[in-house]
Amino acid sequence: MTDGFVCLARVYDPNLARVAAARLQSEGLAVRVHGESMGPFPVSVGALAETQIWVAADEEADAGVVLHEIGIICSEQH
Repeated sequence: MTDGFVCLARVYDPNLARVAAARLQSEGLAVRVHGESMGPFPVSVGALAETQIWVAADEEADAGVVLHEIGIICSEQH
């Protein structure tokens, strides 16, 4: 856990990560997206394409429901 955030899902499509983050934010949930594909020199091949979706720890359950609705399976169980 970092600063009260937990890694809830990992995706390999940076655009899907952006859509997921936007959807979570539209629901009023705190979200952070991390990965090589989100940097100034995006890498979107193989394992370097992994993008992590982090949410506030106290909003994890609500965020999991939202991600499930858009077809993202949560990779971390807390």
